[in-house]
Amino acid sequence: MNIRVLFSYFIFLFLYSCTQVKKKSNANLNNYIDYEKSTNKEAFLDSLYILNQALVNDSLTRENLMQIAAHYEKQGINNKFFSTTQQVYTLALTQKDILHQAQALWYLGDYYDNKQVSDSAYYYYLKAEQLYASQKDSVNWIKMLSYKAGVLYDIGLYTESESVAAQALHLLSQHNNTRLQYESNVQMILALEGLKEYETALKYYAKIPRLLKQLENEGYDKQRLQRSWLSYYNNLGTYYNEIGKPQEAQKYFEMALTDPAVDDSPKLKAMLLNNYANNLILQRDNNVLIDSLLNLSLQIRQDINHKQGIIASKINIAEFKLLLKDTAQALQIMQDAYLLAVDEKSGYELMESLKFLSEYDQENRDKYTAVYIQTQDSLRNLERQTRNKFARIAYETNEIEKRNDILIQRNTYLWAIISLVSVLLLIVFIVFKLRLKNKKLLYLQKEQHAVQQIQDLLLKQQSIAENTREKERKRIAKDLHDAIVNRVFTTRINLDELATSQPEQKAKLVQQLKQTETQIRTLAHDIHKNLFDQKQDFSEIIKSLVHSQKNTFKTTFECSIDNGIDWSFFTIQQKTQIYLILQELLQNVNKHSHAAKCIVIFLMKEDRITIRVHDNGIGIDKEKAKKGMGFRNINHRLKQLNGEIKLSDANQMTTITLEIQYNNKK
Repeated sequence: MNIRVLFSYFIFLFLYSCTQVKKKSNANLNNYIDYEKSTNKEAFLDSLYILNQALVNDSLTRENLMQIAAHYEKQGINNKFFSTTQQVYTLALTQKDILHQAQALWYLGDYYDNKQVSDSAYYYYLKAEQLYASQKDSVNWIKMLSYKAGVLYDIGLYTESESVAAQALHLLSQHNNTRLQYESNVQMILALEGLKEYETALKYYAKIPRLLKQLENEGYDKQRLQRSWLSYYNNLGTYYNEIGKPQEAQKYFEMALTDPAVDDSPKLKAMLLNNYANNLILQRDNNVLIDSLLNLSLQIRQDINHKQGIIASKINIAEFKLLLKDTAQALQIMQDAYLLAVDEKSGYELMESLKFLSEYDQENRDKYTAVYIQTQDSLRNLERQTRNKFARIAYETNEIEKRNDILIQRNTYLWAIISLVSVLLLIVFIVFKLRLKNKKLLYLQKEQHAVQQIQDLLLKQQSIAENTREKERKRIAKDLHDAIVNRVFTTRINLDELATSQPEQKAKLVQQLKQTETQIRTLAHDIHKNLFDQKQDFSEIIKSLVHSQKNTFKTTFECSIDNGIDWSFFTIQQKTQIYLILQELLQNVNKHSHAAKCIVIFLMKEDRITIRVHDNGIGIDKEKAKKGMGFRNINHRLKQLNGEIKLSDANQMTTITLEIQYNNKK
């Protein structure tokens, strides 16, 4: 509890000295260091609380309010500590902030624990424990278990306290947190001593020195460490008193009381003095010292107004006076203790004082005996009711958790059904869209197939026309060579042999016929040569296609085809595919390139023909292009040609390269 307050304080100063928060008002939260200098700390905290009301409900605002609540508690302003903590819990609940919910429940548990309202303290610690457990925050989970064990011990439910402490120690076996190990072991010792299981308690006592030395090595606060050592000596001394070894107990009480640090803890010092006096009483040694110790313990407790300690001291003094045969003074002191126990509703001390008075107050024995029996019955009933109440709290809390789990499960199922229906609807929509898209694709494919058939027919018709022209040219060349040339030759020979009176004129005519023969031969040869070149007329078709392109960008189209390419090795269908691929690429240039110039090049390699289409336009998005319908059609056609396509875009030049298999070996 004190560790938490101290820790919260330093975090509080740090947050408000380093953090700036955007909000509607321009209030300054960076002056939190002024808190320590403030003479009216409550007013200072109130102003900060008001400032935080204007902030958005986020984690930083909730953390600010938690720190303000911690300082309200430190100043003893419990009503504001309680209301601020409740507000944080409500804010955290609306934002499903589990960690701040748990922290607020922890603070509320502290609030009721300080007020000794055990059932409420237990309830809030239990709720906080469950939230920390759900978040697997083991350290705070163990703290809540330790606090629960303390509450159960304070109301006398030692078995339950032992069970919860054992749970905390089990969790600690997986963590190296020395301070929590120390606190949980101490809580286990107290529970075991309450159950009179002294041998088992001694095993846990044996662990304490090692843990305290480990805390010292870890740099734990020296003052708190000294108090822990003093508490250890006091508890161990009390343990040996309980098991009937007062000589063993004495050395631990003396070790504690001779430690200079004991004067810094008056409440603990008073307890040590009282227990040391009881130890000496058990040894029946030095009554003067015993009386001095008991009165000094009482005086310290009165000075610090520790009422429960005052009652315990008076009971011990009364019992000591009875040992000294001073019955009158013993009864008077015990009556004072009884009245104080009634006022403070301190059950254990009330029973002790009534038992004493019923035995030794001869005049009022019957009255005190009746009150003792009635109080004993009431306390037993109260203990039974308390035990049942705590069991009911745990049960009801678990039931609430189960109902919450059921609701969460139902909501999960509901969201799962909604998600499933949404997915199904989405699938139906996607299927519908795909079917619609497929219909469009089928229509486009049919249209393209029709276009391809038309192109095939045109190319075939053009090929037939070219073949017819080739045959006609061959016939003409043959006729020129076989008929006309032979006739001219025969005429020239006959004319040459013919006798004439004009030899010069004859020679001239013969020479002209010879020239005519030569020209006809040359013409026939040229016709034959032209017929051979026409076999590569597909090149002319390609050139015609390229040069016929026009667009709004006024692109200049050029075409260069390697003369070594023999197109006769391609079927009419393959030529059609090449034609349509080139047509698609040129259409892309016309539509998208904005190019000033486009060059189409056909190159022949050993076993492949390379077709390159260059343009100096705006470039091409490769990923987008590859997803387009045109490029998918090109890839489909290239598969039929055993070809492939490559795209490149560099130096303000876009190049599309086609590689088509070519085999000119017969």
